[in-house]
Amino acid sequence: MSSNIKPKTPAKEAPTEPFKRAVGICLKAIAGKSDLEVSFAAERPGLAGNKARLPEPPRRLNEREAAIVRGHADSLALRLACHDPAVHRKLAPGGQQARAVFEAVEQARVEAIGARRMGGVKRNLAAMLDDRFHRGKFDEITDRADAPIEDALAMLVRERLTGEAPPRAARKLVDLWRPLIEERAGRNLDRLERVVNDQRKFGDVIHDLLDSLDMGEDRSSESDEEGEEGDQENQKDEQGQDGDASDSVDSERMSMEAEASAEELPDSSSEAVDAPAAEMADDAEMGDSETAAEPWRPRNQRNEPRGPDYKPYTAKFDEMVGAEELCEPEELERLRGYLDKQLSHLQGVVARLANRLQRLLLAQQNRAWEFDLEEGLLDPARLPRVIVDPMHPLSFKREKDTDFRDTVVTLLLDNSGSMRGRPITVAATCADILARTLERCGVKVEILGFTTRAWKGGQSRETWLANGKSANPGRLNDLRHIIYKSADAPWRRARKNLGLMMREGLLKENIDGEALDWAHKRLLGRPETRKILMMISDGAPVDDSTLSVNPGNYLERHLRWVIEDIETRSPVELIAIGIGHDVTRYYRRAVTIVDAEELGGVMTEKLAELFEEHPVQRRAAPPPPPRRLHA
Repeated sequence: MSSNIKPKTPAKEAPTEPFKRAVGICLKAIAGKSDLEVSFAAERPGLAGNKARLPEPPRRLNEREAAIVRGHADSLALRLACHDPAVHRKLAPGGQQARAVFEAVEQARVEAIGARRMGGVKRNLAAMLDDRFHRGKFDEITDRADAPIEDALAMLVRERLTGEAPPRAARKLVDLWRPLIEERAGRNLDRLERVVNDQRKFGDVIHDLLDSLDMGEDRSSESDEEGEEGDQENQKDEQGQDGDASDSVDSERMSMEAEASAEELPDSSSEAVDAPAAEMADDAEMGDSETAAEPWRPRNQRNEPRGPDYKPYTAKFDEMVGAEELCEPEELERLRGYLDKQLSHLQGVVARLANRLQRLLLAQQNRAWEFDLEEGLLDPARLPRVIVDPMHPLSFKREKDTDFRDTVVTLLLDNSGSMRGRPITVAATCADILARTLERCGVKVEILGFTTRAWKGGQSRETWLANGKSANPGRLNDLRHIIYKSADAPWRRARKNLGLMMREGLLKENIDGEALDWAHKRLLGRPETRKILMMISDGAPVDDSTLSVNPGNYLERHLRWVIEDIETRSPVELIAIGIGHDVTRYYRRAVTIVDAEELGGVMTEKLAELFEEHPVQRRAAPPPPPRRLHA
């Protein structure tokens, strides 16, 4: 009897799968990390722990698009292979703009190492950079105030190290800054090629470059000691001696496994690893020696003006607005549905953590009684004793005081453009679940967001330009402070408002200092006994319009001043969570996570710690004089 059952045919894989596999293999080979997890998603490429995320290639892949994806893979691989995070942290400057320059130039260094050794990698990186600057519309920039100096410097460094001209889309940007940079820092740029393989020496030269551009500042004593130790070696480099000979020897040691892997790749992967990759593998091992983040300590501010010199150029274009006012109800419903679909798998994890927090809070609110007292409320459970023995005295009870105090929590969410994608989606979902949990426990929750109304200025900048472009105008953008849920609003009414964070075009710049001050003042006006403020951000304050016409650390300095004021003089308990950015250098009580997926666990853990401990009663201090941050 014949059978009509047909054997199953294997599912046909997507046409881009072979390409993705090849790119992933090549990424691991160059990075020297065989256990690296490589994924593809329609989000920004990035690294988080032992995971690398690349942009999803289109189904119909042409040569240019393939080169762009390979370029992102090569960039991440070279970062893993040639970059030591511990050395980077020790050398990185504190100022926001100086740090941005330092980060951009270090990335240019690691990419130059790969481009100098591998022709295919050079072409991939060029395609990736051209696409990045084209998407950012840098080819339309006509004013230096709109041109980020860090990107211009990175392209000039790349030009020095590889001999490659800036990508077509970045040429206007570089031409705007080239005369000034070459005049002030040209000699320092010429020094970079001799120390390209030594991250520490390279970083020292970059500090000299920052000094020549009036962007430098004192480094920590630890960095200074190491710098002194390496000065003699630097002199050898500049004199043409063999100071970095050992480095170049180490650099030339390549892993044969990486070369073999590259030879097995199909043509669709990055154009084979033309040169050995041991240098990258060796450097990657250095990154494993990462040290813990430096603990918080007071900054020496003798020569640094504090917050009172901070001011907005004009505040008449700022807005504080409810989420429902920025979007039609129907669109809010649609965006909320989109948010729910995006992270349906995460809700279960965060909900379990939130249940733990709920059990903790409810346990603290349990009623407890003292029994067998001579006065208080009559204890009916003890009355049978009186019936059995009429001479037995009546027994009374009294309810014990609970340690749990009336509490309000404010969640302040960074709504800047760099949060776009997974970070803002996770932040919105976690805020939603925590608000629900805390509301069940009788803890009121306020959810706030902060961004700006425009990129690169807006009406404030237009007013400044019309009035003659005065020097040091102060904050030069229009603030947008968003109330997603007020403390007194029930969660069910504010639930859909969180979908607004998914709206395209909402996320722009972030001016953290004024946002933190705004949220803090709202908390001070609350009647609750205990007040907790949790800041969730992925970076230092950034507003190109403001920083282009003020000192480079203008926004960061104000943020530090606001934090210090809250931490030392306010009854509000302040916590910060940094997503992929070290916030421990700003806040006393802070934690940094590398992946947005960790946010839910960290939020519940930090809140649980606060509720478990007995808050220290701060000595009463006279209220600070009112400060007007707006003109």
